[in-house]
Amino acid sequence: MNTVIDFVSDKRILIALFLLMVALNLSLSFFMPKDHALDLKFAYTFSEAYQSLAEMDSDTRKFYRFGIWALDFPYMIVYSLFFAGILCRLWGSRALVVVPFLIAIFDFFENLMVLRILKLFPEPNRLITLIASGFTTLKWLAVAIMFIIIILGIWKYYFSEKFSTSSSSS
Repeated sequence: MNTVIDFVSDKRILIALFLLMVALNLSLSFFMPKDHALDLKFAYTFSEAYQSLAEMDSDTRKFYRFGIWALDFPYMIVYSLFFAGILCRLWGSRALVVVPFLIAIFDFFENLMVLRILKLFPEPNRLITLIASGFTTLKWLAVAIMFIIIILGIWKYYFSEKFSTSSSSS
């Protein structure tokens, strides 16, 4: 695992991962119905989920499934590696790199549940929908935590540079 983290912490690899992440994100926006994708909602209820799915036509739901299989699964690998590299560079610690992989785990199980819901649709399944919502909510909470850690890391980096520069010039 350390070798992978060292590899993705390299600036060139981070740039490549960032470009790949942007390309996958743009591709996902084509396949994921922005207003109705369960992946993009936070703490949705059973009725909100089924209302969103009902507002999609059959072809849109097929595109959505394809987007999850072909793009979202690879996307979670790319963003996990990218953010693990960023966290490692910002903090110099390998302990925090677990956060992006935790997000990917929540995303993975969310995707499995959403795929099951789409397969069963229009047959309602409250339990699977609530489990999917739980994983989606956990994913977005973990994303928020990760961005707070990144912002704090940027803050720490900026001020440690500023203090070390001002103290060395005195």
